[in-house]
Amino acid sequence: MKRFAIIVLIVFVCCKKKSSGNNILQIEDMKTLMWDMSTADEWFNQIPPTDSLHKTRSQNILLYEQVFASHNITKKQFYNSYQYYQTRPDKMKILLDSVSAYGERIKNNYKSPKKY
Repeated sequence: MKRFAIIVLIVFVCCKKKSSGNNILQIEDMKTLMWDMSTADEWFNQIPPTDSLHKTRSQNILLYEQVFASHNITKKQFYNSYQYYQTRPDKMKILLDSVSAYGERIKNNYKSPKKY
């Protein structure tokens, strides 16, 4: 009986580690971060190409670093969180749906006339 209890405890502890920890960004935080990264990508694609591909890549990386800084996170936190959501399709679907809905709300705010 002791062995069974120890095995159950070990399985419980191992499964507990797979849950989202403090390093994983919540869906609300990831939603705005991914929207801002998408916006930065769109802005970057509008820049006319330069002579050097290396310079272009460094400009894109600089934009991402600015987005990370504006959200007070590190590149590692983002990629760890993104990998976490990639391995959990149910949560990734919720995340992507919320990013899409967030973008629609922003788009609709720009289209609707302001009332004074």
